[in-house]
Amino acid sequence: MSKIGSPDGRFGFSLVRRGYDRKQVDAYVERLSPAGPPAEPPAFDVARRGYDRQQVDAYVEELRARRSPGE
Repeated sequence: MSKIGSPDGRFGFSLVRRGYDRKQVDAYVERLSPAGPPAEPPAFDVARRGYDRQQVDAYVEELRARRSPGE
């Protein structure tokens, strides 16, 4: 997995004043299987000192784009 942004966050996501809940994002990324992410995009809560929303959205979209049809 490639890291995005500064190394402040657990998965390399930058921490911002108001961003996605870190625990929710961490749990989502940890449970991804080698086959790819779920078909539906995740819905994360916004929290203080969370992960940068644009970085997380771009990462999740990249994972979803890699997923081949029929998997």
